[in-house]
Amino acid sequence: MTLPDDLDEERGTEEMSVATTAPAVPGAREPVRASGPVAAIADILRRRGLDPARAAHTEDRPDSTSEYQREVNRLAWANSLNLSGHGDYARYNIAVLDEAQYPQHMRKYVDQLAAARTHNRAQLGLPEEERRIVRPNIQHLIAHGTVGSGKTVAAAAAGAYAVECGLMARFVSHSMYLAWLRPDSAPAGLTPTQVRERYERCDLLILDDLCNEMDEYATNHVRTHTSNLITARLNSGRATLFTTNISFDQVAAVLGDRLASRVGNRATVLRMVGDDRRKPQRW
Repeated sequence: MTLPDDLDEERGTEEMSVATTAPAVPGAREPVRASGPVAAIADILRRRGLDPARAAHTEDRPDSTSEYQREVNRLAWANSLNLSGHGDYARYNIAVLDEAQYPQHMRKYVDQLAAARTHNRAQLGLPEEERRIVRPNIQHLIAHGTVGSGKTVAAAAAGAYAVECGLMARFVSHSMYLAWLRPDSAPAGLTPTQVRERYERCDLLILDDLCNEMDEYATNHVRTHTSNLITARLNSGRATLFTTNISFDQVAAVLGDRLASRVGNRATVLRMVGDDRRKPQRW
């Protein structure tokens, strides 16, 4: 092939061949088993009906998106318990609660959250002017009681049930959440912004030990970030289950009357009393 005239003038009139030698066909390679992150991704794809080994096939597959999302919710719930140092609480469910821990109230609370979410998701398929978004009747549930009365166990059981109902639930203690928002204190390489988003956007947040070991001289850090969390969840219609062993007036002394009022907004209080279930040795 001869180069075009304009290139001939620049490079001369020498003819140039564009033929190249074909690369050698590589020899057969033994398959390498995926491991680590690659295996995890492959496992997720298989659960969604997308077997990587059959990626070239296009036959129809059953839609398993709901089950995939439920598995994501299970992992998120377990991870939040582990990060908070409550990994052993993953074994609790509604069935293990006794009457003093209000199992029926916990179940009904989660059921109305799940019903509201299902309704609202269906509404998103309608034209915006026709949508009717609803909020749960009880947005906050407050498990209040003495030390060792089973509040956290009951809350963890409610969280596990929420996951079964298709909700994204997360668990964190109030003090730990605030600590993670300080510079370079967030776990698992998260940034403070990621921490806030993780606990602001879940369907059900269990905020354990509200105002625990905090006195009335709460810092600006405590009030600001607690207010931001609760306000964001209220404004978006998301539910929060609080556990605490202090009264409304004591919460108000720490967080201020305005924020305590927000905690009590659209709330139901379950009072859990009785002897310390941990049965500590006394001396």
